[in-house]
Amino acid sequence: MTPSNSDRFTCRRCGACCIGDGSVFLLPDDIRAIGRHLGISLQETVDRYTEFLILELRDEEQGYLYLPYLTLRKNEKNACLFLRDKLCSIEPAKPAQCRETPFVEEFFTDAEWRETLRRDCPALRAMPQGALPRPEDFPGAPLRERAYLDLLREHRYSLEEILGVTLPGPRLVSDTEQDTHSTR
Repeated sequence: MTPSNSDRFTCRRCGACCIGDGSVFLLPDDIRAIGRHLGISLQETVDRYTEFLILELRDEEQGYLYLPYLTLRKNEKNACLFLRDKLCSIEPAKPAQCRETPFVEEFFTDAEWRETLRRDCPALRAMPQGALPRPEDFPGAPLRERAYLDLLREHRYSLEEILGVTLPGPRLVSDTEQDTHSTR
């Protein structure tokens, strides 16, 4: 979160954003930081704490685009594996998406999602509607996404090459079908 918003949003550390639907998409630097923080190898970090998926996106000009991602796994209660007593147990290595939550891209582009967040997040509920941040208050997310796409192109869309790890077969997630298919 940027300093300009710290006076308007104060996280209540309730853990609500770490439980339920949604995924934490990890960037390579996030995965490396988690492994370093835990004192384990990159391969062990990937094996124990991530899920490999391919996101299928409809591209009006080129048909479909398939993007590989690693996401944080969740436990049987659909909570982040690193959530302990409503707090992040890897706070110093918290992924970029988690650091910016709730003000990730969807907050600004998806009104239904934004209202669900306002309902579920006590800190957002406490904010007056006019005090909510604007997309320009959070320029980092689009820049990181663009850098990630550039890195994928540079490495032939291979997360294995980027990270130097072996990945299991991915789960295919389609944005057009609202359905999840396993490719294992």
